[in-house]
Amino acid sequence: MKSMLMHSFVLDALETTGADTFSHFEVLIDEHRKLTDQYLLDGDISQNNKATAFVPSRLKQLVPQVGTFYTRLPLRKAFEAYNQKYGITKRRHICISFNEIRHILNLAQIIAMTDSYKGERLGLLPPLAPNGSSVGGGLNYEKKEGETDDQAVKAWTSMTATPRREPDESDNSPHNGDNDIPKERSRAMCDRSESIAIEEAFSLLPDRTTLPGPKLICFDGDQTLYSDGANFESNPRLAKYLFLLLKHGVTIAVVTAAGYEYQAAKYELRLSGLLAYFKEKGLEGDDLERFYIFGGECNYLLRLGADYKLHAVKENGPGGWMNSTKHMPEAPGNWSESEVQSVLDMAEASFQAAMEDQNMRARIIRKKRSVGLIPKADEKMTREALDEAVLRIQSELDNSKINLPFCAFNGGRDAWVDVGNKRVGVQVLQSYLGVPPEESLHIGDQFLNTGNDFAARSVCPCVWITSPEETSYILKSILRLAGVPLMAILNPVGYEDKKQVNGTKDQKGIEKKVDFDEMERRTSRLAMDVFTGEMIPLQAASRDA
Repeated sequence: MKSMLMHSFVLDALETTGADTFSHFEVLIDEHRKLTDQYLLDGDISQNNKATAFVPSRLKQLVPQVGTFYTRLPLRKAFEAYNQKYGITKRRHICISFNEIRHILNLAQIIAMTDSYKGERLGLLPPLAPNGSSVGGGLNYEKKEGETDDQAVKAWTSMTATPRREPDESDNSPHNGDNDIPKERSRAMCDRSESIAIEEAFSLLPDRTTLPGPKLICFDGDQTLYSDGANFESNPRLAKYLFLLLKHGVTIAVVTAAGYEYQAAKYELRLSGLLAYFKEKGLEGDDLERFYIFGGECNYLLRLGADYKLHAVKENGPGGWMNSTKHMPEAPGNWSESEVQSVLDMAEASFQAAMEDQNMRARIIRKKRSVGLIPKADEKMTREALDEAVLRIQSELDNSKINLPFCAFNGGRDAWVDVGNKRVGVQVLQSYLGVPPEESLHIGDQFLNTGNDFAARSVCPCVWITSPEETSYILKSILRLAGVPLMAILNPVGYEDKKQVNGTKDQKGIEKKVDFDEMERRTSRLAMDVFTGEMIPLQAASRDA
């Protein structure tokens, strides 16, 4: 894709041909999806090997490693929206970059998952011609009544992180989600606190029980919800978007490599600021219970309870998550302990050899379902050395007789081998919660072949981000494209400087606030080794540092 766009840029024709290039890829994807569905119906491939089966599409021939597309991708629409916002076709010296293509693909995916672009779920994919190509180019499907994708994209294009403005009577843009809101009411909402504005904004939405978008959103932890090796402490903006999604019926699951078995307090420490935000905002009932964390990739499932603490989800017996997902061949409930130990033994031996061969200043730790190669105190390991260690064990396990799913990945500062992977984790959640792949979304930062988000590509749509800030922007975009009013999304003036958010009122009517500085001060009396999960008093941690 970047190569084709480069040709247009060199010929100074990106402004006239850029959108057509994205349309071409959109046609190829539509054709690939249609052929895949035909092969499934004919029995030539099964649902289990859908992601790896060979489908003789033009896209597969161009990109042999291409995966599964669970939704259409409105690439042209996303490119035009992105270009309208950032003017990339006006540039004469800098070609479109890999990161910009990544952002356009991300935008296309979230447009596809909102109600504004669900034509393909209603069987509106164009039929294939006898030669396998899409009739009509695959782009001119009939739009159903009520689809407002152009309005939604315009809303995204105008979305900025600026303070709220009062709507003008002549302003016809959809920035409030409803142009018929009385001006006096909108002005009053601008003058009130953020918490009141959010509650009133909910009342402006059409009558619906769930968000018109993904029903299940899975997140990586490090570098997606919080910085690598850190905790979710003082990010009220991201906390607010997650809160809004839960309030609108979306299930949130943190699918993380952090494996502390069922020691809930350690996961709670990693998510301390987020859980505090939920409590102060008064999240309750079913909204709370739609928040999950899957530790060790797919090994330890916990759910948030009414006490704002995480609780282990029953594994076995009626309704147990392991028991109810045994119909999946790779599910943890089908693993034998002997094979689990074989994977861990191979990983430990391979890491030991890699550490000695490359003179790595590291140590090896072994947990119940994982083995880690972690740096010694005050030491760092190079990306090349970690990649070498990961690719070695990947090759060894691939060529072994072990049939268990695994994940060998470079975590940035360390390398790990987990029994299981995020493909299994997301599939278990989809099966246990009854959410189909096309209504699931995984957001993460490691989609290279040495990353642990890579495996999720085969079971659901994915969004590739590089930081918690990008995650915030993606969630903001999902909310905006789904029609959540701008008043519920934008931050009030001075919000970032105060580092606190308005919350609920106590019994005396005094408004409580989440003071992230104070919370960080209190929780920092105990530090946790994120590698081992060991709790360390702050003074001892300071001496070690």
